[in-house]
Order: sequence, then C-alpha cells, then structure tokens
Amino acid sequence: MRETIEAQFPDNILRVTANFRSRGQILDHVNQCFEERLSSQQAGYVALQTTRAASEHGLPCVAKVSVELPPLTRVDSARDEEAQAVAEVCARLIGNVDIKLNDGETRRLCPGDIALLAPVSTDLWRYERALEEAGLPFASQAGKNLYKRQEAQDLVALIRALADTRDTLALGALMRGPLVGLTEQELLDITADLPVESDRISGLSVRTDPAAVRNPVAREVLTVLTDLRRRINTTAPAFVLAEAIERLRIRAIIAARSGDQAARALANVDGFVERARSYDVRGFVQLARDIDDEWSSGSASPEGMMEADGQSIEIVTVHSSKGLEWPVVIPINRSSMPRRAEAFVHRRRDESLHWALGQVVPPGLGDALRTEEAEKRDENVRLLYVACTRAMELLVIPDFSWSNDASWAKLLDFKLDTVPELDIGRLPRTPVASRIPVANGQTAQIFAEERSRIEAAPRVRWIKPSDGDPDVITDELSFESGEELPRDENTVEGGRIRGILLHKLMEELISGELEENLEAAAARSNELFDQLSSMAPTHAAIDVRELASTALRTLRLPDVDRYRGRLVAEVPVYGTAAGPDDLVGGRADAISRDDEGTVVFDWKSDVDPREAEFSTYRRQLAHYLSAIGSTRGAIVYMTSGYVDWVGLAG
Repeated sequence: MRETIEAQFPDNILRVTANFRSRGQILDHVNQCFEERLSSQQAGYVALQTTRAASEHGLPCVAKVSVELPPLTRVDSARDEEAQAVAEVCARLIGNVDIKLNDGETRRLCPGDIALLAPVSTDLWRYERALEEAGLPFASQAGKNLYKRQEAQDLVALIRALADTRDTLALGALMRGPLVGLTEQELLDITADLPVESDRISGLSVRTDPAAVRNPVAREVLTVLTDLRRRINTTAPAFVLAEAIERLRIRAIIAARSGDQAARALANVDGFVERARSYDVRGFVQLARDIDDEWSSGSASPEGMMEADGQSIEIVTVHSSKGLEWPVVIPINRSSMPRRAEAFVHRRRDESLHWALGQVVPPGLGDALRTEEAEKRDENVRLLYVACTRAMELLVIPDFSWSNDASWAKLLDFKLDTVPELDIGRLPRTPVASRIPVANGQTAQIFAEERSRIEAAPRVRWIKPSDGDPDVITDELSFESGEELPRDENTVEGGRIRGILLHKLMEELISGELEENLEAAAARSNELFDQLSSMAPTHAAIDVRELASTALRTLRLPDVDRYRGRLVAEVPVYGTAAGPDDLVGGRADAISRDDEGTVVFDWKSDVDPREAEFSTYRRQLAHYLSAIGSTRGAIVYMTSGYVDWVGLAG
C-alpha cells in the first residue's frame, strides 16, 4: 500500500490517511520525510496525499474547501468568509460521516470530533459567531475576546456601579442589561417617581434610597448595591464581587440564557472573581479602574479557563494542540499575518543582540534580521506541521482564491491544486442532538440522610504546634535538665526579626551553605537583614555580629555539637497526635538520628523567657516527638545557651 502511494505521489511529504493500519507508522513516515525536507531547504515543505481512502467515512483523507475572495480583501473580511465556509462544513459533516474509533467500533461524527486549529488567536470570535449562527455547540480554548462577551460587559457595569456612585451610566447599563432586564420606559418611570428636591428631580444612582423606588425589581437590585457599596472600603474586593454575584443570582441568570455556552460564560464570571483576589490591598476602586481601562481600550484579554466537554467543536491554538488528536481537523485563521519580528534581534549563531537606535543602524543588523526571519519562518512551518498531524481521519484545508503574500496562507505550499474539493452538497444538515437533561432526584429525605452521614464522619483537626495549639499530649513528659530555668542577665534586645535571622543562620550553617566563621556569618546576617527590611521596613535595632556569634555559639554547644554531622535543618513534620482524628503539621528546626533514635531540636531566640513560655515550648516539642515517633528532643535557648531536654514516654 505504501509503495503504491509513494509511486503515485513521489513529492508527497505529509500523508494523513486512514489507509495505514497504524497511525504510528503514519507519524514515523511524516517525521522522517519532514526532517529530510527541512534539511534540503526546498520550497513547498509539505504536500498532502489526496487519494480516496478505503476508510469508514468514504471521503478523501485530505480535502479543501474553497473560500472565494476578491483581490485586496481585508483580513477581517477574509476571516468572516472563511468562518462561514468552515461552519457550513462542520454542519454538513456532523451526523453524516462515519468514523472508526480506536477500539474498532464505528459511529457517526459528533461535534466533539472536530477541532479548528488557529496559528494565531486574533479575532477568533468571528468563527465562534459563525458556529453559533449555524446552531453548533463549540468550546473555545483560544479566544482573547473576554470583553466582547455579554457576561463580561454585565460584570463591567456592575463593578463600575459599585465603585463610583456617580457613574449613573454604568448603573443604567446594568439595570437595562440582561442581568436585570428593565426597559427604558421602566427606567424613565422610576426616575420620574423619585422625590423632588429643590425643584429638581434627583437622578437614579446607587445613593438613591431603595424605599423611594416603586419598581420591585429595581428596588431589590438597588438594595443589594447599596448594602455592598457601604462595605467596599472594609471588605476584600473578591468578597464584595462574589457576594454581588450570589445575591443578584448572576450565575443562575447567565446559565439559563447561555444554553450550550453556559460553562464558558460561568468560567468567565469565575475569572473576574479570581482576578479580584489580587486587589486585596489596592482595593475595589482600583479593580474597577483597571477593568474599565481594558474594556474601554478593547484590549485582547483571555477568557476564563474551562475544560473541554467532549461534546462541542473545539477552537484551539496550534500551540495548545500539541499532543492532542481529533478525527477531523480544520486549520483556520490562515489569512492572518505572522507575528512581527521583535525590535531586538537575538542571533543564536554568535549569541549577539542587535537593534536600531533611532536612525543609527548597526552593520550586523541586516544579517541578524535575515537570520531571524529564516528561523521564524521555519518555526511557523513547523507549527503548521503540528496542526496537520493532529488529524486522525480527515484534514480539511480552506483554500483562499486570494491571500496576502505575507499571510499564513502563503507561508506553506499545501499544493491545494492537487487536493480534491470536499463535496458536502450531498450531505444534509443534521440537527445536533441536545443533551438529555439529568433529572434532579434530590429530596428532603435524601438531603437529611446525606447530612447525617457527613455529621457522623470523623472530624479531622490539624494541630500546628508552633501556632500555639492547646495541649493534647497525654503522655508523661520527662525533663533531663531538671526544672531549674535559666535567669541570666542579658542586654540583648530581642524581637521577631532577630528570631527569623537566627533561625535562617542556623539553617545555612547546618546545611553547609555558610562558613563557620564570625566574619562570614556577620556579613550574611547583614545581607539577610537588608532583604527583610526591603520587603517590610522595620525599625528594629539589630547587631549583626551578635547574631553571628549567637548562631555559632549555639552550634558549638556540647549538647548540639555531638550531633553536628547528622543534623538536618528545617524538616517538615506530619503525623498523628493523641487521637486518630488529630493531625500534626509543622516544621522542626533540626532533626538528627543517633543509636537511640531520632532527636528533634527546637531553636528559641527568647532573651528572657517566662515560666509559661517554657511550658508552652515543651508542649510544642512534645507534639513533634509524638508525630514522628520519637521520645527525645531538645529546646535550645540560643541567647543563654541553655538546653532543655524533653523526653516523651513511649
């Protein structure tokens, strides 16, 4: 079979056909031929096998669909024409073509078997619109058209209205939009019924008293907005937005109106909430300003991420399609132009950087640009190769009667003059079967049973000893050092910053990252203090030499020094506590193993600890000992050099 095809099409490089029993053989052949073609530096990298395959669908494995364009057609017009042609092809193929599955079974083509692969994500909303007009379900993973979506415009109006009570335009857009649905006449009547103040009618705004509004829908919405508006300066923006979405029932409204695009619309709503989380410090007003700037400027913003449901035509960028396969693949948006070269040109051959400074053009810029263009062209050709090899049974390529010489369509000669036209005229339009809704069998009795099972389930409680959790250790503790507690006179000023720096120094000394001498440790202390101060300015008085000497002295204490070669710093500790439902989570400052088992060390930077603190520290260490199954540990008071050994009964 292969010899017959090769003899008939000696120049073919890429063969996507169901004739081969194993698709692995196809890919091996494609990869080998493609690499040879690249090395030969010849024009027309890829040509396609066009014989009619003895496959289940009875169509040519590679076909074209003609898109008639007059000369000098604008790119957006070309996209519209291509989108209409592609939507018609999809509508005719679905339900009329048999495909063979990997398990050998045969079934009719469904929307989820088709992928539209785009080399660039520009204006993909045009293809979405064409599919929507054709009544076809689709899932877009490639679009950057967030602010062209209705749910995004609804949320922009909501956010603006909450952020600025004077923004009556945003409030009107929200009230008149599909989220609320008031008519212009209803809004005029509401405004006319408002109380007259100083011989003038005050306009409808978020500051309007809801009690003065007779319309029940407007009054309910205004009550929610007024309540949320009072709290935007004291509540995190994400919480304000999430509560607005919940109280205005936005998710339910959007899901009901969006049909098969409900998952996509809800993903965009969730995307707004996720974005608001990063504005906890900057505030709700700044969130509104940034979103309004993007919406007003028409910037290309990515939509919320959603998983493909397998029941919709997928619109995917070629970059995202790597490793994926579909029975039918249609490369789209090839009338677009490849991305322009960057102002700075990096030449890999000699690792040099070239750019023009004003009117000054360096002598090597021309050569660097030619090298960059050649590399970019090869990369774009490989991208088209990826798009074509995603097809398992049918590859449909739009054939433009005219296209710009710099467009993706002219980047690669597919030799479409030898490719047959896809004959879809004989295929009737088959209505896409809607999904059968799943009946909601939830009842009050089932809910009560589920609730009782949840309440009867074990309640896991995480204990974090370093956070001062209450004592749940029931084993008897022993103290090798006795109950005499140190009360040395210290002139060192303690504090949280000092403790952080001492713990970090101990970690680096134990790991060997820091040399064990005073000058190196002092220099590192100063560096660490500067880093902390840059992140959170502090007025703490820190003596870096005192820190260095304290850390080095601690490491040389007899009770610590004998474990030096086996110490491991900053060890995560997880385990059970006294009860099976109590879990311990934390981090031990250092752990070592000896002949008697595991020993846990806990560094303390306290200058003058109180009696209660000694007791608290012992309980914390006991939690760690219990979690890792150890019976012995030490609390090392670094400032005084006192070591408090704690034993846990086995």
